[in-house]
Amino acid sequence: MPFLPAPSRPTKLASRSRRAAPVLAVAAALTLSGCGMFGGGEIKEGGTTLYPCPAVGVLNETDHVTLLSGAGTDLTDVVAKAEIGKVVSTCKYDVEESTITVDIAFNGVAEIGPAAPARALTLKTFVAVTRRFNAFDKKQVYEVPVVFEPGQRQVHFVKTVEGTILPYGGRADGSIYQILVGFQLTPEQLEYNRRTSYIPIR
Repeated sequence: MPFLPAPSRPTKLASRSRRAAPVLAVAAALTLSGCGMFGGGEIKEGGTTLYPCPAVGVLNETDHVTLLSGAGTDLTDVVAKAEIGKVVSTCKYDVEESTITVDIAFNGVAEIGPAAPARALTLKTFVAVTRRFNAFDKKQVYEVPVVFEPGQRQVHFVKTVEGTILPYGGRADGSIYQILVGFQLTPEQLEYNRRTSYIPIR
């Protein structure tokens, strides 16, 4: 899948442990299972000591977003807020091609605010790849549409991204990579996250 170049940023994972919607369905959809080997002996499933998958997580300060009406910052100006819960992944090694194919999924919840002009909105999220201890080198933005039914304040969502192909070789393996997800924030939204104490959606 194509990726866009990403700016250099620290790659710290969000350390805050928060509630998340159940992801058993996500795990099942991604066929997360134990170690194994696929047909021909050339495609090997990751998640083992010999064939580790890249680490996955949520980038610090991008695990939540608050959408505001205009330049307002008051609670009455909140259009919606959303947060990412858990990230899961699975990977397969192509030994002949020296590539790793990674599928990931993450879930979250959105809550409509008093300033919402409509009951449908689009959340912007990203998936970024980095080599361990280095800045981002690949990034792709994804839109997640959410619709609040009449009388519904919260909506749970799941986003899957399949077929990310990463090269490896020599003594390197999947452990040299991190795959980070988060909300694609504007500079103003990032600054809001940094200066405002976040109360998780309940």
